[in-house]
Amino acid sequence: MIECATIENNHRFDGNPILAQHRLRYESIIQRQHWDVPCVRGMEYDSYDNPAAYYFVKRDGSGKALGVCRLYPTDRPYMIKEAFPYMVTKCDLPSDVSVWEGSRFCVDQTLEPSIRKRIIQELVVSYLEFSIENNIKSIIGIMYPVYWKNIFIKSGWNVEWLGDVHKSAEGHKIVAGDLRVSKEVLAHVRKITGIHEQVLDFGTRSGISKKVA
Repeated sequence: MIECATIENNHRFDGNPILAQHRLRYESIIQRQHWDVPCVRGMEYDSYDNPAAYYFVKRDGSGKALGVCRLYPTDRPYMIKEAFPYMVTKCDLPSDVSVWEGSRFCVDQTLEPSIRKRIIQELVVSYLEFSIENNIKSIIGIMYPVYWKNIFIKSGWNVEWLGDVHKSAEGHKIVAGDLRVSKEVLAHVRKITGIHEQVLDFGTRSGISKKVA
């Protein structure tokens, strides 16, 4: 299962999935990829880690995060609009409750390839399940081109490019993309990945709603 955690419902899960995802982000983004971004006490964070953020977290039995990603609405200041607006040239920058920004997609690189692949696929399905439940029509983001391919395209979810390829501060190729959401896309991704069951845990056993307030 993928836990959908927020500041509001984090206490309803065993342990602390939000803490766990900050720690995996530190290992992946700062220790392994050497991004120049904020960190504290072994946790990576940015200004979009706030009450509007939704975290998708895959943890093991000990509570350690094995895979994470984040969604953030574009009806308020968001990363692409504030830090990378030049990367979106084929359309206007969105500011819409039906368009969200995906970011911080990380998977533990010490895991076996087959396990990493399954976690990636579950996180992709979790994006779609959450988006359909909450009338989100599109997810935008910035990633390495190879990540777009290996994470989303290989899972059956095509991406529309929003601009040209640029280089990050660390010298890596990055490009902005748009993932269109629909029930048809979810059905196709389920067929490609073989994941037909619901993967998201919203904490509903404790009364948490699936829908965004």
